[in-house]
Amino acid sequence: MRAAVLWGYNKPLSVEDVDVAKPHEEEILVRVKAAGVCHSDLYVLEGATPVPPPLVPGHEAVAVVEEVGPGVSGLAPGDVVVTSFIWPCGRCRNCARGMENLCERFSEVRLKGVLLDGEHHLFLKGQPLRVFLGGVWAEAAVLPATAVSRLPKSLADRPEMAMLGCAFLTAYGAVVNSGGVGPGDVVAVVGTGGVGLAAVQTAKAVGAKVIAVGRNPEKLKLAKELGAEIVNTREGDPVKAVRDLTGGRGADVVIEAVGSEETVDMSVEMAAAGGRVVLVGLMAVGKKAPVHIAKVVRAGITLVGSYGARPRVDLPKVISLVERGLLKPEELAGPIYRLDQINEAVEALRSGKAVRPIVSPTS
Repeated sequence: MRAAVLWGYNKPLSVEDVDVAKPHEEEILVRVKAAGVCHSDLYVLEGATPVPPPLVPGHEAVAVVEEVGPGVSGLAPGDVVVTSFIWPCGRCRNCARGMENLCERFSEVRLKGVLLDGEHHLFLKGQPLRVFLGGVWAEAAVLPATAVSRLPKSLADRPEMAMLGCAFLTAYGAVVNSGGVGPGDVVAVVGTGGVGLAAVQTAKAVGAKVIAVGRNPEKLKLAKELGAEIVNTREGDPVKAVRDLTGGRGADVVIEAVGSEETVDMSVEMAAAGGRVVLVGLMAVGKKAPVHIAKVVRAGITLVGSYGARPRVDLPKVISLVERGLLKPEELAGPIYRLDQINEAVEALRSGKAVRPIVSPTS
């Protein structure tokens, strides 16, 4: 089968013919219908998230189950699923405590490019290839069965559903689980990429007033169309603008979806007294951001890190919100690229021309 392979950081991907192993215990083999291109993938391509090449990136997809390994229940060949970038083992302490997005086994293998059993499943001329959280920029992939959720027939033929496995799952975790957002809350979303705009939709879906903060005029226009008030960071002081829009209070919850020193600081300053800042945006591994401690302490602000959500618990809820028309990934996804156009898709994301390019390996 064909896969997009990264041979070295900051180098173009090449489409290669690779071999895929049969699924092991509690794993499934899927045929990829559509896969999203995410900023987390860019970090891998650039080496900021140091998964060693050669590797196959891609971590959110719509796929068809082709084969189930021993010990898999609840899934069968022919099922159409969304693949999540989080792989719960179901056995560690965090999984047992209901925090499967923080699975201890998953955290051990995440940057090693192997599955939960520590094994490689892709090979090129006998050489093992690593994967980044799935390796779904390919015609097929092997994944833990715990990392997927079935799609209803009404959504099964829609390539934009790939976004549910990362962008919308992450947004749901940030807004609902970590942010505790409810009706009437004021939510500022800093960053208007795929996760940020998914967070705008999710916050609106639970009844919040939303302010989108960003610098890309086209993405801010889209945020406005999604029902948010908008603040352009290039047109003045964004902290003052948010406070002006909230009667001087600031936001009850701030979702930081960029991952930079500037935006982390901005998010803390935008929060109302007693508010919450949810950190979602990733920086390069090892990079740190200063925090205005006096502001955090005296205003009683809570800082929360939020890593995705629970694929077996929350991903079905996200799918249900799409079924009910409360979340609309079709407003964020596209254009669609062939697998041999993968570098064009990456550049569309990097340049800001697209919110979430979609790769269709079978077209």
